[in-house]
Amino acid sequence: MPKPKPTPQARALAEGLRAARRTARLAATEVADKLAWSQSTISRIETAARPASAEEVSALLAVYQVTGERRDALLSLSRDNGSWWFAEVSLQLMTLAQYEKEASKIVSFATTLVPDLLQTPSYARATGLSAAAIEARRERQKRLGHKKFVAYIDEGALCRQVGGPRVMANQLRHLVSLTERPAIELRVIPFAAGAHPGGAYVLLEFGDARPVVYLEHRRSGLFLHRSCDVEPYLQSTVDAVALDPVRSVRLIESAVETRSQCGDLLGQ
Repeated sequence: MPKPKPTPQARALAEGLRAARRTARLAATEVADKLAWSQSTISRIETAARPASAEEVSALLAVYQVTGERRDALLSLSRDNGSWWFAEVSLQLMTLAQYEKEASKIVSFATTLVPDLLQTPSYARATGLSAAAIEARRERQKRLGHKKFVAYIDEGALCRQVGGPRVMANQLRHLVSLTERPAIELRVIPFAAGAHPGGAYVLLEFGDARPVVYLEHRRSGLFLHRSCDVEPYLQSTVDAVALDPVRSVRLIESAVETRSQCGDLLGQ
């Protein structure tokens, strides 16, 4: 039976503590000396290899001089209260990036926008993403092609004008080019499929551990890791209504032509 990975809460805490130490410009050995702990203890806490108590987190944050809301947020993560909500976006993304790095397969479902890992910088900018966030996303995108990635995209996301015809045409061309990589598969859910049990979420699968689901919201995120919560996403029937990869690419190419024609008309 697959073993559980560290909970999203534990993962976020580990990422947050490591980031706080780096911001304080302290080496792990320096922190260990200040607290009279072993360096392995610092390492295991920062990799979520072992849980950190509220007292330990408080001691670390005192060394890092972290105060206010940031301190409260990290301390709350050290308390196993069963909540998976993360109101701090930076912690969400660090946790998600780590899961993406470790996953053997990523399955993305998108309804209104092109999935994050497939967006061009211009498209991402048109959605309101900051320059720093775009750069962080580009780092995550570098892992594409090194592991199986399947994206289910509602046709509406291909038709929605994000950034104008030229931005959309370039975004759609980018999607087509990505399908040339053997590890990447795009499946479009056409309007003709009608209502479907899709939604926007990311399913992360691991070879040696149970899967995790991430639900993204505008200013918060939700990680699901318990089997009873993840199981419905594993049994999704979207595959039955999505076009196969070949027909999906044809539909995207058709959308590219439409957007390109619109861009030419606007440029006249």
